This record gives sequence, structure tokens and C-alpha cells, in this order.
Amino acid sequence: QTRSGASGGHERGWMLPQRARSPCDTAPLEQHVLAYIGLGANVGQARVSLERAVSALAMLPGAALAGVSRLYRTRPVGPVAQEDFHNAVVSLRVPAGATPADGAMSLLLSHKGLERSMGRIGRGRWGPREIDLDLLLFGDAALRVERPPAARSDDPARTGVQWLEVPHASAAERAFVLAPLADLVPELVPPRWEVSVNEALVRATAAEGPGAIEPIGEWDQRTGRWRDL
Repeated sequence: QTRSGASGGHERGWMLPQRARSPCDTAPLEQHVLAYIGLGANVGQARVSLERAVSALAMLPGAALAGVSRLYRTRPVGPVAQEDFHNAVVSLRVPAGATPADGAMSLLLSHKGLERSMGRIGRGRWGPREIDLDLLLFGDAALRVERPPAARSDDPARTGVQWLEVPHASAAERAFVLAPLADLVPELVPPRWEVSVNEALVRATAAEGPGAIEPIGEWDQRTGRWRDL
């Protein structure tokens, strides 16, 4: 299935051109890494919510927006009957932190704060979402770190210790994550993966079947919105 448009191995999302550092740039640079964040929503004006989330992520302290995928309409995963989702992925240049675990947890805490400020309501796994922000990749880090209370899932069924796993534990199996990620980095082989993002997408779309995911918008950096395809 090639409806995602990503199987050709070339970028389809918006990417900020990277400026090469001049030999004259002698001032030390603050350490940053490139993080990839998955966005999803299917309650209310989902498209508007995702556009607001992109803007909010770009304004996090020390962060800079580096890329935005196309916007996708996706079939819900799991047993709960609900509306289709809108999904996308952004790449964000963020402070690396004293350690990768510190940097990733700081970013996750920011995500949780944004979700709450945008009106997310706690529901069980697979349920509808006003907004969902998932940390997919944090540089080349491979992490499994216990979450503090402020960074835990709002799923009431999840009790006890919760973990932040990077790369995201289910990212390699979900077309709604892989298709927008492949817009930005199709040939990337994330830590712990044995295949590229694009190869994982081919497998996932075959497993999920026709109609699971469809691109519906192209990011317009000038307006900060997706244009209809």
C-alpha cells in the first residue's frame, strides 16, 4: 500500500534547511538534539488542535521547530468505537539536558503540561483524545526511565510504575506514527530497530490493510497550518 506517499524513500513533509556552521562561528553552542513528537486528536476540531500543538511545541523554552509532516486521517486502533484520528509528526530541536534521560524527561513533562492546557481529559487506553503528544525519538538515545507522577499516563487502569521508553515502544508497528515520521526521515534506522522507518511503514500498512491511513494536508510554514491535498 502506498497511499501514505512515503514508500518512495524521499521526504514529503516540511523541513527547515540546516545551516552549515562557519569556521568563524567560534562561540560555543548549547547542546541540542533532534526529537520527534507524534501528534494525534479525534475530539472536537482535531485539525485545529494539532496546529495549535505545533505552535505550542515550537515555543517551548530552548526549542526550535525543525520539520512538520503531512497531516493524516487515520483509522482508530483498538477496541473502542470512535471517530477517525488526525495524526502528524514534528521534529523539534530541543536542549539535550545533562543526560539523555534528563533531556527526554524534561520534554515529556512539557508535553503533559501542553496536553492539560489544551483540555485533554483522562480516559482509558485506546480512547478518544482531545490531543495526544508522544515522544517518539530523542536524538540517538535508547532509554527506559521511570516516570515521575507529573509525567504519567492519565489512563486510570495503569497503576504502579510507569516507564518512559525511547524510541516509543509501539512506534515501529503503527502506521499512524510511521507514515508521518517517514515524511521526515524515511531512511532513518532508530535505536533498537532493525529496519528503517520506511521499511517499518511498508510492513505496518500491509498489516493494517487498505484505508487505515490517508494524507489529507501539506504543512504551510507561512501560515502555520496544513493546506488541503
